[in-house]
Amino acid sequence: MTVWKTSVRNFLAHKGRMALSAVAVLLSVAFVCGTLVFTDTMNTTFDKLFAATSADVTVSPKAAEAAGDMPESGRPESLPASVLAEVEKADGVKDAEGGVSSMSVTVVDRNDENMGSETGAPTIAGNWTRNELRSMEIASGHAPRGPTEVMVDADTAEKHHLKIGDELRTIAATGDITAKISGIAAFTVTNPGAAVVFFDTATAQRTLLGAPDVFTHVNVTARPGVDDTRLKENVAAALGDAGAYKLRTQKEAADADKDSMGSFLDVMKYAMLGFAGIAFLVGVFLIVNTFSMLVAQRTREIGLMRAIGSSRKQVNRSVLVEAVLLGVVGSALGVAAGIGLAVGLMKAMGAVGMELSTNDLTVAWTTPVTGLVLGIVVTVLAAYIPARRAGKVSPMAALRDAGTPADAKSGRVRAALGLVLTGAGAAG
Repeated sequence: MTVWKTSVRNFLAHKGRMALSAVAVLLSVAFVCGTLVFTDTMNTTFDKLFAATSADVTVSPKAAEAAGDMPESGRPESLPASVLAEVEKADGVKDAEGGVSSMSVTVVDRNDENMGSETGAPTIAGNWTRNELRSMEIASGHAPRGPTEVMVDADTAEKHHLKIGDELRTIAATGDITAKISGIAAFTVTNPGAAVVFFDTATAQRTLLGAPDVFTHVNVTARPGVDDTRLKENVAAALGDAGAYKLRTQKEAADADKDSMGSFLDVMKYAMLGFAGIAFLVGVFLIVNTFSMLVAQRTREIGLMRAIGSSRKQVNRSVLVEAVLLGVVGSALGVAAGIGLAVGLMKAMGAVGMELSTNDLTVAWTTPVTGLVLGIVVTVLAAYIPARRAGKVSPMAALRDAGTPADAKSGRVRAALGLVLTGAGAAG
């Protein structure tokens, strides 16, 4: 109890120095928690989008690319329209429709300004189907009815100040078409930034696939009471040679899309965590320096504690308890700051075209736990060396102002190291 009281008193007595170290802990933890919250929120956003856009069962060519992959030829793999007729005969099918989708396109306005996102999100062109109503609704105008009409998503229209009647030119490997905007469709789930245009089915087949009577996939909707797994089995039986096609339930399709997107999100996550690691490294130096100076200033006090019977372990424990207090305060503030940082990153991404809704803000229980554990552990480890020095101070030497840990040599070493790090930071 005496050690605890002494530690709390000393912690409060040096609020200025502790505040500087607390800021270092706060920033380090904020980088980690902000990164985790930001990437978890992106995962949640994409998970909702993929789940909303996937049909109960999807039939696609065996060689179809994964989501996000571009075919080398620029022309997506396709399957014959006869597959649609076979699927419609399967037991448990309520509805089936052929879909056309391509990401190997460029969409420009009449001034040749690219409608694509600046964040690297794809531009997607396809045909408007009933399946799109799972994730979108027509906000104004109407769906395209012929080769002279195209529909665009509301986010792209707002960003580029597009309105009904404006012309858009879609350039694909198999076709090039100019059409006027007939309608604007708004996402009912968060659109992370993709630009989307829709044509009627015949125009999409001719322009995006270069042939009539072909589709890139078939969307299948189950009758009430028929689960996706059973529907998949029934469709496979109806196709006969099901091995020639790729059949996925809604969950399987969503999981496949998440896996293909996961590599991109992991790269972003670990790159941002690298900055957090640098912040922790800087924080360690600051914490070591802070506790070294505090121990040096309290040499007489430590010597007196030793003289009246305090053991080396008790002195060590006193300094480490202060480090724990610093770690708890700095880490708790860092967790809160990290959530704020994640929201700020979402707003910043929105400014350049990647829309992330704060309604999808995801704070997993592991995030604050990770922040608190990292902050406290790193702070205690950084304070361990000064704590050991404090425990080694001789009572008599301390009372004579000798044997101070912060001697001239260590001061010169810290000064030289500080100059080197400052130079490296300036160069960086």
